[in-house]
Amino acid sequence: MTKPTKHNSIPFYDRSEAERTAITKEAIDENRTVMERWAALTAAEAEPWSARAAMAAVWLADECSVADLGCATMTLERYLKPKQKYIPVDVVARDHRTVVCDFNLEAPPPTPAIAAACLGLIEYIHTPTNFMALIGAQYQTTVVSYCVTDAPAAPQNRRANAWVNDFDTASIEGIFHKTGWTISQSRWVDDLQRIWLLHRTLATDDTSELEPKLLFGASH
Repeated sequence: MTKPTKHNSIPFYDRSEAERTAITKEAIDENRTVMERWAALTAAEAEPWSARAAMAAVWLADECSVADLGCATMTLERYLKPKQKYIPVDVVARDHRTVVCDFNLEAPPPTPAIAAACLGLIEYIHTPTNFMALIGAQYQTTVVSYCVTDAPAAPQNRRANAWVNDFDTASIEGIFHKTGWTISQSRWVDDLQRIWLLHRTLATDDTSELEPKLLFGASH
């Protein structure tokens, strides 16, 4: 389990833009997760994510079980049906049910869920192509959101948000197609991010098309 330290227990957005940017750039150089972003996450900070979670829940309404990959404050659970099994997965334990996993260090863990949600997650993944291929080995359906660079309100300094990659709509959709996903639905959540309902179209046993670099983490 990842535990907060004196350094990363300060809420990320309580820091200056320059400090947030420097932290993110250091994490990119080290190919690691920006733990400073997640160790001190508050419910108030996560409240703007409610609209996104509500949209995802509508698309996932027919799934009997959902793995919430990068669950954060587990906003999605509030919008799922009572009978839907909810499995939270995150880099920090959010409650006793949380499956702790750092997606920049290890593959997504196996879960009994039928579908997955990746809401506000891909921005923090160093190898998103690999990640999308790997979750395709477990799930036939997923809902993914992403803050695209061609959004009307796209920020100029993405690193200040701890985002480690930069894709426009066409590029992120290209990753979906490359890793065997078909876009069933897509829409804007707001003027910053899009959300997609994806279904599998290809088998995922073949990893030969994954990025020719380490799957996860730094070499050390």
